[in-house]
Amino acid sequence: MIEYATMTTYALRDRPNTLRAWPLWPFNLFLAILFLGPIISPLFRASGLPLVSDSGVLAHDLLSRYICPTPERSYFLLGLPMAVCARCWGATIGLWAARLLPVDANNQGLSALVAHFLALPWLLRLTICALPFLLWPLEIIGVAQGWWFPPLWLVLLNGVQAGFAAGLFFCSVWPGLWSRQA
Repeated sequence: MIEYATMTTYALRDRPNTLRAWPLWPFNLFLAILFLGPIISPLFRASGLPLVSDSGVLAHDLLSRYICPTPERSYFLLGLPMAVCARCWGATIGLWAARLLPVDANNQGLSALVAHFLALPWLLRLTICALPFLLWPLEIIGVAQGWWFPPLWLVLLNGVQAGFAAGLFFCSVWPGLWSRQA
């Protein structure tokens, strides 16, 4: 009995203190679906093929009803609206920009900013990255009240900046994402 307890203590004491990196393919696949899904929906609907067109209609209905707060503010492809508004699609562009952010081992330029960001506690990182999303309700309420009607490029930029902030947070908590590059 004593030998077993000693062996267990020895095994726990010598355990490596590094986090195992998660595979990147689920993260990249999720980002690819977020980026391509809203584009593919109008293309599928425009095809006119029975099952393909129906899947495009289903994707548009689900995304515009349950995900996107303002589907009427979307870009048009082949005369059909994308499945989400310009803001939501801009958020996926911002997520990709954060994912593709160059991080090198020298910690110079952007890498130094990322290193400072990673040094913050995760709750503070979450709070900082949530702040750009406060512009979304302001914009949505302003349009609904008739105070302003921003052009689609501005709505897209609003989504990009918030998506970039969210991407910074997600990349910072995905084990091994930036440490592989740094």
